[in-house]
Amino acid sequence: MPQNNSREVHPEEAWSAADEPTHSEDGVDLTLIRWMLSMTPAERLQTLQQNVQSIMRLRGEETED
Repeated sequence: MPQNNSREVHPEEAWSAADEPTHSEDGVDLTLIRWMLSMTPAERLQTLQQNVQSIMRLRGEETED
């Protein structure tokens, strides 16, 4: 069984500086960008794959685990 050594990271943990803007002038959520950039590429991929699997489950589609 493969080990899961990644830790769960939340957007609010990625950047906690109060003086940094949370959104761009265009309305882009900068906290999500900082959160994703705080992860390794493997962690980002795992997070996105989990999101895709969640969407597929909500749609009632089969998922490969």
